[in-house]
Amino acid sequence: MGKYEILATTAGGINLISFSSLLHNVYFTNNTESLTWFWVLTNIVAQSLFLAYGIINKSYGIYLPTSFFILGLIYILFTKILSLKKTKEKTKDKTQNANQFGAYI
Repeated sequence: MGKYEILATTAGGINLISFSSLLHNVYFTNNTESLTWFWVLTNIVAQSLFLAYGIINKSYGIYLPTSFFILGLIYILFTKILSLKKTKEKTKDKTQNANQFGAYI
């Protein structure tokens, strides 16, 4: 444990509080349109690197909050994938309905 590890723990806790409001919003709305693929994927990579650093240096103030970040980001990733799948299905249905309507004219 480092001399000022309490600072890392405090920063991680504050970040988790901030991030939890985003997770709360995504959980209840299933809306991830404002979160780009780039944002999601780069955050997963960055948090994974922080996790590796924390584990290597035995710094629980880094790896504990980071573990929760990664879990939340994975949830956001899966929600984004499911949202993309639903959007494609809706587009496919609209195209089929438009083609059926055209057959009646």
